[in-house]
Amino acid sequence: MRWLLAGLLFALAVALAIATAAIRAENVLLRHRVEREYRAMHDREVEWDRLVVERLVAGSPERLARAHWQHLREASERQQGRVQ
Repeated sequence: MRWLLAGLLFALAVALAIATAAIRAENVLLRHRVEREYRAMHDREVEWDRLVVERLVAGSPERLARAHWQHLREASERQQGRVQ
């Protein structure tokens, strides 16, 4: 009876060790996936900041004035085309 109980306890210990190793392996995989997602989000944030700065530079007063005058010329041409 003792040997049977000892054998069952050993089998339980082995099963517990295997389950623990499996859980740790899954945790490692999940940790790597989370790290990849974090890096991807960080890259997107950096790209977003770069685009914001690029857009601010593109929005200089001179450039905005040129765009505004171009828009006014186009609107005037459209309006003159309708009147005739």
